[in-house]
Amino acid sequence: MSGQQNVGVLLRDLNALLNRSGSRIIYIHREVQDDPPPGPTPEEAGLAEAVARALKNYGIKRLYEFQHRVLEEYRRGNDIVIVAGTGTGKTEAFIVPVIDDIVRGGEGVPRPFAIVMYPTKALARDQLYRFKRLLEGQLGLRVEVLDGDTPRDKRLEIYSSPPHVLVTNPDMMHYGLALSDRIRRLVSGFKVLILDEMHVYQGVFGSHVKWVIERLKRYGDSPRIIGAGATIGNPESLGRALFGREPSVVYGPPRRRGRAYHVLVAQGGMSRWTLAAQIIAFLSGRGFKTLCFVDSQQMSELVARIARRSYGARVAVHRAGLEPEYRRMVEEEFREGKLMAVVATPTMELGIDLGDLDAIVMPTLPRSISSYLQRAGRAGRRGRPGIIITILGDDPIESYFQRRPKELFESEPDPSYIEPGNPEIVRVHAAALLLERGLVEASSVPEPLRRGLEELATIGAAKRYGNKYYPVWDVARAIVRSSGLRSAGPKVKIVEGNRKIGERELPMALYDLYPGAIYYHAGKAYLSVELDLEALEARVRKVGGQVNFYTKPVYTVDLTSVRPLEKRRSGPLQLTYAEVDLLVAVTGYIVREEYTGRKLSEVFYEEPVTWRYTTKAVITRYPNPGIADAIRLISGYHALEHALIAAAKPVVGASDTDLGGISYPSGHIVIYDSVPGGNGASRLVFERYERVQDIAENILAACDCEDGCPKCVYSPYCGNNNQFLSRRTAYRILMEVLRAREGVVVKEKPVEGKPIA
Repeated sequence: MSGQQNVGVLLRDLNALLNRSGSRIIYIHREVQDDPPPGPTPEEAGLAEAVARALKNYGIKRLYEFQHRVLEEYRRGNDIVIVAGTGTGKTEAFIVPVIDDIVRGGEGVPRPFAIVMYPTKALARDQLYRFKRLLEGQLGLRVEVLDGDTPRDKRLEIYSSPPHVLVTNPDMMHYGLALSDRIRRLVSGFKVLILDEMHVYQGVFGSHVKWVIERLKRYGDSPRIIGAGATIGNPESLGRALFGREPSVVYGPPRRRGRAYHVLVAQGGMSRWTLAAQIIAFLSGRGFKTLCFVDSQQMSELVARIARRSYGARVAVHRAGLEPEYRRMVEEEFREGKLMAVVATPTMELGIDLGDLDAIVMPTLPRSISSYLQRAGRAGRRGRPGIIITILGDDPIESYFQRRPKELFESEPDPSYIEPGNPEIVRVHAAALLLERGLVEASSVPEPLRRGLEELATIGAAKRYGNKYYPVWDVARAIVRSSGLRSAGPKVKIVEGNRKIGERELPMALYDLYPGAIYYHAGKAYLSVELDLEALEARVRKVGGQVNFYTKPVYTVDLTSVRPLEKRRSGPLQLTYAEVDLLVAVTGYIVREEYTGRKLSEVFYEEPVTWRYTTKAVITRYPNPGIADAIRLISGYHALEHALIAAAKPVVGASDTDLGGISYPSGHIVIYDSVPGGNGASRLVFERYERVQDIAENILAACDCEDGCPKCVYSPYCGNNNQFLSRRTAYRILMEVLRAREGVVVKEKPVEGKPIA
């Protein structure tokens, strides 16, 4: 692809293909990014002579302006957050000040001087070559990777002779600090902690990493912290939450130099998964290296299977739950051009080098603008223009952006959020702290960890004597060893015969592995035969032949207890942010045809499959605007709940699995964090509720349907299959609130009745 003319030919041919199935290109946004503003030469920046010489040999004749600002903030002794796109030089921005410090310190510097943490092992090893080329090749400084794949002899070498820079990941530090005295000794006295791809540290993962950082800081010599990420909407507050201190923020360019074409496609009559598979086959068939992003493991398998079976494309899947060796093979073949198409979950959203990637396909619009920007930014490296194709279907937010496409490309990155007080998370790190120190005085740790220590004493994992806590070693070790940094809920083993083939955390396991569910794993279809939540085990069997359908659960979520944490007014509404107990009950499932999504059948259980958990939520009560018909009224509350959930996701940058909702006949609407203990998303909804209502109002007002459709109030995640929905009534209820006179207040009352959905 050599230029704009060739892009035009490609898009013309693509549009002709799309028109055959009733789809079409509706908007094209051309993006052009120049080089970042230049800064001083390495000598003018005052770098050590050896560092300046090394940078010039490395190919850096002049620093970018933002890289120089990072250097200045570092010299002032500040913690720093760097916000810059992939491929813009942010790695050099944070490593140059560090190596200058090491070179100036000579033989007396501690080792490791700096710890660089990446979110994943794959990304850390992908970046290692760049560090070695500059540090070892030019300056004679050692850099090593320490992770779960590091061979034993290499680990012993690192322990006995630490490198200047240690590259690792949060998981290694979490388990290592708690369980290995060698790792505790290794990191003692370090001076700098660097968190690359910092935008990933949000929700449950970010909440865990906050406490890993807090534990790690105790081993350093007054360490400073540098974070770097491509798309962070609130770098100051995220840095403050993760670091525990106020950072300085330096902005670089949002994306690398070059051109990109963002193409919005109206779905038409074909299912979005089939349409995505067709586009993947079209692009890869023309020699464009194509990466398709989906948010669900099951959808990654489905799209790849359709692309292979219906369109003859050679497509691989890259997702969590597959063996690491298989994922590495996919990455290598894709990078080398032996494989031209991959369908991936966010496992490939990060900065792993995929070579000259040409095109991105997104079957759904990511609910987070930051995620959209991160995914789109993967295409168009090596000076080639990138093609980013996003399918917009009958979804409230996708319909919103079909009406206002320019607004999508004018949007700022979303805020990131964490919930460090999540008791499921705090318990793990309180146990880890006990294992590290043997004795913890409650007054020496932050308040959430004190609560975690109290819980450990209650469950027999710690012994308390006054203000001091001691570990019950075996119990505390078991808590840490069974923990994972990317989930807060218990994990369900997936078993075929006598063999474990994977696992899924709750509550998502309930929605994926209910009895009768079709579950995809490594390209194969399985039938869930039994889900035993007491034993945390799902038994599955392989399905023979072709499967031309998929299943969706029918379920309810009920609020069983509310413990208010904070309240405020939003117009006439009283908002409550609370800790809540939820009861999830899967009552059956629906079978849908793969190609069109048409419903084929429904199955209901004699007894529902249920699970309870505690999380955080926003609760409010909407008024009855004078509607006497009970069915019409509950249909309005239910539709309003769907509109508010859809509107909340882009406002707070939440994915489809971050937030859930419940509506009640009493007018109460609950928006809750979908993970045990909470992830921080509902807290942002509580703070930004006015903006959520504004977008919901546009969703309800702009649709031209009779009284409800997928473009406004239908939801693919609705537990009762979108029954009892009225867009017109929802709009009337919402306008009653938005037009309320000053001083009018909707009275707080207890939740009444069974959940509508």
